[in-house]
Amino acid sequence: MPDKSTAILHQSTILVSLNNQKTDASTSGGRSRKRTLTLVNGGKVDLEQPINPPSAEVIEAMRLRILELEDQLSAHPPAKRAKTGTTGEASSSNAGSSGAMDKADQKRAVALSKAEEKKTKMQLKKIFDRLKKECKSPTCKFQGSSKTIKFDEVLEKSEFDTLFMGGVGTVIQPTPQNKPTSTVTIIRFHGAAQLEALFGGELKPLKGEKWSIGGGPSFAKSLKLGACDVDIDDLEISYSKNTMKATLKFEVSEVGGAARDFYGGMFNFHF
Repeated sequence: MPDKSTAILHQSTILVSLNNQKTDASTSGGRSRKRTLTLVNGGKVDLEQPINPPSAEVIEAMRLRILELEDQLSAHPPAKRAKTGTTGEASSSNAGSSGAMDKADQKRAVALSKAEEKKTKMQLKKIFDRLKKECKSPTCKFQGSSKTIKFDEVLEKSEFDTLFMGGVGTVIQPTPQNKPTSTVTIIRFHGAAQLEALFGGELKPLKGEKWSIGGGPSFAKSLKLGACDVDIDDLEISYSKNTMKATLKFEVSEVGGAARDFYGGMFNFHF
């Protein structure tokens, strides 16, 4: 067990160390405060001078001062915990705000996706409605052979890509082998499978007018024979990103007619 003088020296060391911390914290603008110890009787002891040997009053003042400093130090951690708690609450609040923003972004993305999908369907419907109208036009007479129906649409590049460049059709141009740097894109959709994939639910039955073939030795006029069902055999689209003009060329034929085409290197007869 340490003797009394050692205990006094240990207390003195603690006191000087703690009082130095307090004095350093109170130093401001380069001005330092004189380090003293207040005794019970009101007297002052200069701590910058050696205390040898310490009196009973000094020891008692040291004891009280040590207890006071310990109480002050023990009061700091709760304050820090409170600050940490506040930071945690702020972080939690920020995380909540971030989560809410993520959900809002997801909703906007879904809404935008739905809006784009709706816009695409409307554009495809517009194209198909135009085709339906052209099939019934007086200039489109189904007389057993296929007919070409051609019209233009103005589309932005992004709209054209969304409508037609989804990987269904066959790109004719540009390709690594055919005009790779061309600003004009040519894509072709051939056969029922590709056309159904392109138009989806907008692919409806088409109707046209069947006509007799005039001319001949009697120079007879062609006569309207009535309505007929019409199929789409082929669709070729040429798009210029400079003019934003898409030219759609449909090859259509009468269902059950004697029309034939040469697409794909095959004769397609309709009986």
